[in-house]
Amino acid sequence: MKRTCFILAITVLLGMMAPAAVYSAENKAPKEKVDVLTAPFKDWQIYLESAKASPDSNHIATVARKGGKFAVILDGKLQAEYDSISKETPIFSKDSKHLVYSAKKGNRWVVVLDSKEGRSYFNVSVPAFSPDSQHLAYIAEKGASQYCVVLDGKESATYDAIPPNFNLVFSPDSRRFAFAAYKGKKMVMVEDGKESEIYEKVSMPVFSPNSKHLVFPVMVKKDGKDKQCMVFDGKEGTLYDRTGTFAFSEDSAIFSYSVVSDGKAMMVSNGKEGPGFTDIAMPMYSPDSKNMFYLAVKDTKNYLVMNGKVSKGFEKIVDYIFSPDNAHSIMTVKDGKNSYALIDGVKSADYESIFFPTYSPDSKHLAYVAVRDKKWFMVYDGKEATGYDFILAPNFSKDSRRMMYMARKGAKWFMVVDGKESKAYDGVALPTFSPDSRTSAFIAKNGDIWFVVVNGIEGKQQFMGFLKGSDITYDDGNQFHILGIQLPPKATLGPNLVRLQVEVPK
Repeated sequence: MKRTCFILAITVLLGMMAPAAVYSAENKAPKEKVDVLTAPFKDWQIYLESAKASPDSNHIATVARKGGKFAVILDGKLQAEYDSISKETPIFSKDSKHLVYSAKKGNRWVVVLDSKEGRSYFNVSVPAFSPDSQHLAYIAEKGASQYCVVLDGKESATYDAIPPNFNLVFSPDSRRFAFAAYKGKKMVMVEDGKESEIYEKVSMPVFSPNSKHLVFPVMVKKDGKDKQCMVFDGKEGTLYDRTGTFAFSEDSAIFSYSVVSDGKAMMVSNGKEGPGFTDIAMPMYSPDSKNMFYLAVKDTKNYLVMNGKVSKGFEKIVDYIFSPDNAHSIMTVKDGKNSYALIDGVKSADYESIFFPTYSPDSKHLAYVAVRDKKWFMVYDGKEATGYDFILAPNFSKDSRRMMYMARKGAKWFMVVDGKESKAYDGVALPTFSPDSRTSAFIAKNGDIWFVVVNGIEGKQQFMGFLKGSDITYDDGNQFHILGIQLPPKATLGPNLVRLQVEVPK
C-alpha cells in the first residue's frame, strides 16, 4: 500500500479485533540468547556511532581507530588498516552478503569490497549496490576534470564531471545501469555504456518498474530560450517551459509527469496533457495501476484530479490513499479550523488534525490518528479509542486481526496492543507482529536501559541501546533477533555489539 502525502515547491472499538489471548494461552517469559558479534579490541577505539546493521540484522560493521590508523571491524574480525575510512561507509548489500567501504591510502582512495581493494583513485564517491546485490558502482576521480564510473571493477569512458547524488541508477532487475555526465559544459545520459544526445542539462534517470524503459528530463535551447522535455527510451517529448516530478505506474503501463507551459501547470500522462492549474504535485497511482491521481492548486483551493476528473475544491488536501484491494479510499482534508476524512466519499467527524491513514492488509479495516482538544485518538473503523498526548502510526498484523501503536501520556510512553496499554516506559519503539500474527514484540526503555517486550512480558537481557537500522527480524513463527549494544559485567574496554536471539514460548 502506498501513502500519498501531498507537499507543494482502541478501547471501545477493538472488540472487533482478535484479543491477544486468542494467540497465546498463557504468557511466558521469552527465552533469550546473546551472541557477541564484536567485543572491544585492545588498543582500538570503536566508534559506536559508525556501527551499521546489515538489512537482515545478522551482521554488524563498525569503524575503529588505533593511533593514526583506521579499520573496519566486521562481526568481530578486524579488516585491513587505512589512513581514513569514508564516513558514509561501510555499506551492506541488500542481501546482507557483501560489505563495501571507501578507504584512504596515502593520498589516494580505494573501494574495498568483501576485503578486496579496487584500483586507487584521487577520490571516489559513495558506492552503490544493485537491487540484487550482485553489482557495485561508484564514481572515481582519475585526475583534474577526469571522472569515470567504475561498474563491477570496469571503468567507463572519462568525463569532465559526474554528479554524485541520485545519479548511479540500476534498473529494478539489476540488468541495466545509467548515469548522467558532463562533456565540457553540456551533458549526456550514459545508458548501458551508450551515450545519449548532448543536452544543455540532464537530470536524474529513472527506470520503469519492469526495467524496460528509461526516462530522464533534459534542458535544450530553442530560439535562444531554455526549454525542457522528458526523454523516454531515447525519444524526446514535447518541449515545455519546465518539467517537474514524474513517476511510472507499478505495472509500467503509464508514465506521468508535471510541466509548466505559459504559466500553467499541467500533468502529462502517456503524452496527453491534463487541465491547467496554478501548481500541481507529483503523480500517484492506485495499487492496481488503473487510477492516476494528483493534487492540484488553483487560486486558493486544492483539488484532487483522478483520471482527468477534477474534484470540488478544498482549502487543503493532506492525504489520499487507496486500500490494498483498490476497493476503498480515504482523503483527509482541512477546512478552516476543522479537519475531516472522506472515506469512500462519506464524511467523518470533525477534528483539528488527522494523520497516518492506514488500511489493514485485507482492506477490511481503516485506522487513523485524529486530534481534538489537544488529545490524540486512534480512530478504528470510525470509532475513537482512548485519548493520549501523542500517538504514532498504527501497525496492523499480517492477518489484519490485530493492531498496535505507540502512544504518550506526559513523559511516559505506552505500546497499545489490541486495545490494551502496556506498562508505562520512558520510551518504546519498533512495534512488530510475527509473520503468523501470533506474537507482538517491541523494544522499551526504562531510564538508560533498553530491553524487548514480547506478548507483554519483558525480557531479562538489558542493553545500552539497539543498533540504528536493526529491526525485530523473525527467523520463523516463534523466533526473532535484533542487534544491540550491551555492557557486560566487569567491562573495562567498553560495550559489546551483540545479536539478541529471542524464542517465544508456544
